[in-house]
Amino acid sequence: MRSHLAAFITLLIVPVAVTAQGSLGTSEDRIAVEDVMARYVWAVDSLDPDGYVAVFTEDATIDSNGSISKGHEQIRKIVTSLIQRRDDNRAKGLPTANLYHVISSVRIAFPKPGEAVHQSYWQTVRRDKDGRMIAAAMGRSEDRLVKRNGRWLIQWRKLTVFTD
Repeated sequence: MRSHLAAFITLLIVPVAVTAQGSLGTSEDRIAVEDVMARYVWAVDSLDPDGYVAVFTEDATIDSNGSISKGHEQIRKIVTSLIQRRDDNRAKGLPTANLYHVISSVRIAFPKPGEAVHQSYWQTVRRDKDGRMIAAAMGRSEDRLVKRNGRWLIQWRKLTVFTD
């Protein structure tokens, strides 16, 4: 009787554990997704257009508070416009307005094999005219990643800037 009860309990618990593990993804996939998102932040903060584009699929879309960028060419312009703004400010003797991201409260889920959703809150800081570091903006992001040819890449990114 005990062995039947143990078998019955095991049958009840195992599907829950397998389902929970499926939504969490494998350790390797979680680490890879975290790495893609870290490379994204480092590329934009260091104004590296090649590194920035490299974390996106060819058909990726970024929605930044309704401003849409599609594909590598438009996505590259996000960083090249930051470079232009930095150079313009430097020529005017103003602070370069470089941004530095702080990411927090990260959630990663794997709705199905080969797909991931990364959610987080973010804050950017920059140097003010008096040289102090100040908060530039805050918001949340949701990224949908896909695994292509063994590599995780961002396919869709939505940034919501808090305005209240």
